[in-house]
Amino acid sequence: MNPWVWVVLLLLVAAGLIHLIAQIPIEAIDFGALEEDFRGLGIWAYVVFVLAFAVLALVPIPSTFWVLLGGGLFGPATGTVLSVLGATVSATLAFLLARRLARERVRERAGPLACRVLSGVEAEGWRFVAMTRLIPVFPFAPTNYALGVTEIGLRSYMLTTAIALIPNLTAYTWLGYASRQAMTGAENLIELFLVALALFALLLFLPGFVRRLRNAHPPC
Repeated sequence: MNPWVWVVLLLLVAAGLIHLIAQIPIEAIDFGALEEDFRGLGIWAYVVFVLAFAVLALVPIPSTFWVLLGGGLFGPATGTVLSVLGATVSATLAFLLARRLARERVRERAGPLACRVLSGVEAEGWRFVAMTRLIPVFPFAPTNYALGVTEIGLRSYMLTTAIALIPNLTAYTWLGYASRQAMTGAENLIELFLVALALFALLLFLPGFVRRLRNAHPPC
């Protein structure tokens, strides 16, 4: 079967699952019942959560709900580890799919402006990857596919993704845990933390990228 057929089917299944999950407000979740179900799976509970996260995050729909769910079910520490692992696996799959199926076609058809942007991104390398993870304005799934078109190394991409995702995913995992524990004030504190983190990343990484973008004159 054509690889594109599998990709489309996988994305459709993930989109359907996310749509169903997104209809459930976190306040309406019976964490006690879910926790019992997951305990019944034993060690496989962690595997199921990570794999589900990896599949769901392949489509361009926010996976915040799943991170919150992880915090509510597994607690802030374990939930963060599982969410980072699932998100990193998903980001790597999307990156490899784009690199395998689309990179050559995209680069062959890219115009001068697109080539210049690609060159700027590649020159920044891990720094650009870190910026996209730390600043929420970059949508997760589309960014993963877009980065697969570049020449950024897989190892650098995976390591930077895993590390740079920790602050944001920790914040949302804690929010899921706090929602279950009815802890007041958590949402405002987490929002302030995420805004501060995004501003820090913007100031740290954006000037270098803009500088390289201005100086880039590459062929694709």
